[in-house]
Amino acid sequence: HTRVARTAIMAWTGGAGGASAATIGRMQLPRKRVDKVQVDGLALMKILKHARETPMHAASGPLLGLVVDNVLEITNCFPYPAQEADDGTGKFQIDMLRCLREVNVDHQQVGWYQSTFLGAYMDIDLIQSQYAFQSETAESVVLVYDPERTAQGSLSLKALRLSDKYMALHREGAFSKPGFAKHGVSHESVFEEIPLVVRSSNLSKVLLTELEAEVEGDADKLDLASSSYIEKNMKQLMLSLDELTQETMQLSNYQRTLARHREAQTQHLVNRRQEKMAAGENPGNDREVEDELKAQNHPLFKPMAEPPAVEAVLANARLAHCSTQIAQFATANLGKLFLSQAVQDQ
Repeated sequence: HTRVARTAIMAWTGGAGGASAATIGRMQLPRKRVDKVQVDGLALMKILKHARETPMHAASGPLLGLVVDNVLEITNCFPYPAQEADDGTGKFQIDMLRCLREVNVDHQQVGWYQSTFLGAYMDIDLIQSQYAFQSETAESVVLVYDPERTAQGSLSLKALRLSDKYMALHREGAFSKPGFAKHGVSHESVFEEIPLVVRSSNLSKVLLTELEAEVEGDADKLDLASSSYIEKNMKQLMLSLDELTQETMQLSNYQRTLARHREAQTQHLVNRRQEKMAAGENPGNDREVEDELKAQNHPLFKPMAEPPAVEAVLANARLAHCSTQIAQFATANLGKLFLSQAVQDQ
């Protein structure tokens, strides 16, 4: 899904050459700070339908709408094609936007959506895709839909965007640990969650009211069989913990290698000064000798690249997300347990 999304982004920004979707669906309004996201029922149902039709793959597609008074209104969307042909995806998106414009339907692209599995969306692919969208249009957001959490009785839909701090960090390419510290970015400040509301038309509300009378009841919400969902969350938690452990070990190995490297540099500087003194030359200080060896491209004095810290930050974010999901779900289940016990006592 990431390859298809990136191809569509290239078509949107004109990276594929020729006519681009940006010339068709670019937002003409001045840039505003989006404080709320409003999703129409039609767009929401399309997202849910797409995710249900592709249970084994992440569903993704562009969001269409406009910005009104700091509110991002998402009125429509369509899925990316299943094929992974680069030219086909770009042409499909351009043709869709052109057709929507011809029938006077909102065709301004304001972001994209993606289905996920228990918070696994926090990865470098989503960040790069969202960065491309947000760099082109600052108001762009990504809607993350979790069908597994929704199956437990509550809609799991989030509107996310990259924070200004992380946008600056990504723009500079400072993915090392000092870069994150410089910009003040942690696992909690990579994404910003925007308040989201679902809007339905009056006719839809009337239809839902009529259908509600035909529903037998909401007894399924009192289901206490939650071991499967908790088990999946625990597995995801263990995977995130393993990833964080691997990133920590990689950083520890780098620090040990760096310490040995600096020790070898110090010993080489001492030997070099002794050689100069034996030859009757001015030995100079360590700084002068080090600059001389750097100018000669000595292998011991080449800078060592620090491993990027972005994967560790994202693993920490996934770990925190899984912990929060488990805590929230366990709290709701405790309420159901006490309720069922009270019913049995009666």
